[in-house]
Amino acid sequence: MSLVVGLAIERDRLRAVGVRGTRVLWGMDAPVSDATPLGPALDAFLGQLPLGRRFGRPRVTVALGPTFAQTKRLAGLPPIGDERVLAKTVNEHAARFFLKNGIPLVTTSVRLDANGQPWAAALQKNIVDTIVGACRASRLELAGIVPAVDVAKPEVAALAPLGRVALEFAAAYGAAVTPEALTWRAGSATGAEERAPRWRITAVACSAGLALVLAVFAPGLGARAAEHRAIAHLATIGAPNRAAERVAHDNALVTRALGEVATFDRGQRSITAFMAALANALPNGAALLALHVDSAGGSVVAFAPRAGALLTRLEKVPGLAAPEITGPVTREIALGHEVERVTVRFRWGKP
Repeated sequence: MSLVVGLAIERDRLRAVGVRGTRVLWGMDAPVSDATPLGPALDAFLGQLPLGRRFGRPRVTVALGPTFAQTKRLAGLPPIGDERVLAKTVNEHAARFFLKNGIPLVTTSVRLDANGQPWAAALQKNIVDTIVGACRASRLELAGIVPAVDVAKPEVAALAPLGRVALEFAAAYGAAVTPEALTWRAGSATGAEERAPRWRITAVACSAGLALVLAVFAPGLGARAAEHRAIAHLATIGAPNRAAERVAHDNALVTRALGEVATFDRGQRSITAFMAALANALPNGAALLALHVDSAGGSVVAFAPRAGALLTRLEKVPGLAAPEITGPVTREIALGHEVERVTVRFRWGKP
């Protein structure tokens, strides 16, 4: 069984595990600082991995942390069950579904959850390009890039060989062993839409014309034989023609849905302005971990020295109403300081 490498890239850390089957063989990590660009740091890190020739050419799956990846449930997509068509739509209109902030994005595959709701992720293109270049320089096969939040499941038993820091490698291990994750793959058109080739449609018209000519000018059995051959040929290309009609119908649904999304966007508040006001409201020592918004309101997950102080500051954010703490408030260590992790739910108020 070949070696699979799971690599997790966070803002300040690189972590990798070597997995054979589901068994962890080794784990390595290294810091990333502002003084060293990610490209050189990643090249050096990949060059130090204990790959070994006996495992052949390892395959690498990379999990990107929340600094470089956005994962969300998508609203406004047409009711199409073909995940490839949905992925193509999301890829072509990424700015409508994800925060861009001037950074080019690439999108992953689309997955429908148990309720039929579509989920996808957007990755920063410059980081993806850096990963592709580093794997190519290290002669490693890049299997795909996934958002860490979609694969970071703590597998205590499997990670036990790594000791007390085992859970810190959860995202790297998840990338190596989770086949159904939201994935960007090199060299593939994300969610490429299946289109019926134009030559097939042209062939239908030409075959019909040929059958007509033969019926008029060919006498006797020759004419009837040509007619039968034309009918048989039309039957063989009937399925592609019906597929083309289905694709055209799906395209019409997508176009109408995107029009509705555009109309919806024009009536919405500025998320960028809201995020700026939210950032300005954070107390000293606080950090925003996640933000989710919908038509009714949203929620934030944050670190703060005191959860109560954060809630008081959020009550003063323009356009935000009735913030309240949901779930438990837990104490954690971040950068050597004890902070409280809190989730706050809010509703939209008057802008």
